[in-house]
Amino acid sequence: MYDVVAMGELLVDFIQNGCSEKGNPIFEANPGGAPCNVLAMLSRLGYSTAFIGKVGQDYFGRMLGKTIRETGISDEGLVYDRNVNTTLALVHTLPGGERDFSFYRKSGADIMLTDEEVNRKLIDECRVFHFGSLSLTNEPAAVATKAAVAYAKSAGKLISFDPNLREPLWEKEDQAKEAIWYGVGECDVLKIADNEIKWLTGKEDYDEGVHMIKERSNVKLVNVTLGNEGSLAYYRDQKIYGRPFLSDRTIDTTGAGDTFCACVISFLLEHGLDVLEQEDLDRMLSFANAAASIVTTRKGAIRSMPGREEVNALLANYGQEHQKQKTAKSFDIQLGSVDKVKEFVNDMSKIEGDVLLCVGKYVIDAKSIMGIFSLELSKPLRFEIEDWKEEYAAVIERYLRQ
Repeated sequence: MYDVVAMGELLVDFIQNGCSEKGNPIFEANPGGAPCNVLAMLSRLGYSTAFIGKVGQDYFGRMLGKTIRETGISDEGLVYDRNVNTTLALVHTLPGGERDFSFYRKSGADIMLTDEEVNRKLIDECRVFHFGSLSLTNEPAAVATKAAVAYAKSAGKLISFDPNLREPLWEKEDQAKEAIWYGVGECDVLKIADNEIKWLTGKEDYDEGVHMIKERSNVKLVNVTLGNEGSLAYYRDQKIYGRPFLSDRTIDTTGAGDTFCACVISFLLEHGLDVLEQEDLDRMLSFANAAASIVTTRKGAIRSMPGREEVNALLANYGQEHQKQKTAKSFDIQLGSVDKVKEFVNDMSKIEGDVLLCVGKYVIDAKSIMGIFSLELSKPLRFEIEDWKEEYAAVIERYLRQ
């Protein structure tokens, strides 16, 4: 039995790693591909994993097969193509660790996987089936992916989907949106980045974007990653904010989202998806954000995943405030005038610890008058107290939205 089987792209990320003496960029060949990044992190956490996909029967393909085996990922579902080369991606690292991609994939082996080559025995033996949108960009891999998803759903597997949007790989934007809406419609668990949810739904406000997603699908858990601003979890009527674990050693964000995704799947393997409380979601996001932060301090992804002890050490040592169990509470409030904002900020000084205002993608310190004035005050705001005490009720009562 396997805990998780993932299907999709396995490729080589050539990540820029400085320049030569002549000023020419130097690239390091890092094994990559979002589905295998997810599996690599799960393997590091002690779960059994297997991959379904295709590489070329060439040097890079053999290197990738060797890499996933060494990482603990079963290669039983990995197919080698004698006629098409392994897919390559050049990753230029921008200031702050963000990336610019150039793909060498027409044709690349990963999109040449056929339905007949999909190892359905692995799907039979797994608990969770994970996929992304890159295997939906071209045929025959798109047909193979949809057939595998349908097979996994019919077998009662938990379905996880991460759009992992790479716009240059799609011929048309409408084609990309149709494929990603398909993935959203088929999954139980969705991990989606902040820029992706805006692109997909056309909504600047994450709450509105998630509402649209839930209206068009049966997804049970939506996780929105916010880069260095943390993450959000939407589960039933709950919305939970997960703080980021910022590091001054961040050099490359490759694989951070995949690490986060893997940690969420890990949590669901242990706790299920049917009954999750706020405390559960808090723990899930904290662990996932911490693990993703660690990955950003290293080049590449598959060989750079942290183990559970390393993540727990960061959780334990990241500021004294994280060592204390806190009960958070959130409310909808309305601040409609300058005077009311001034009164609100004055009242917030009476509350110990962090108090936040959330609207869409923005998270503002509720004790910062200038930060509050950057928000649209005609709309209701989501107010969160990180360390709730009952005596605060009287302080905030007159700001509650009627």
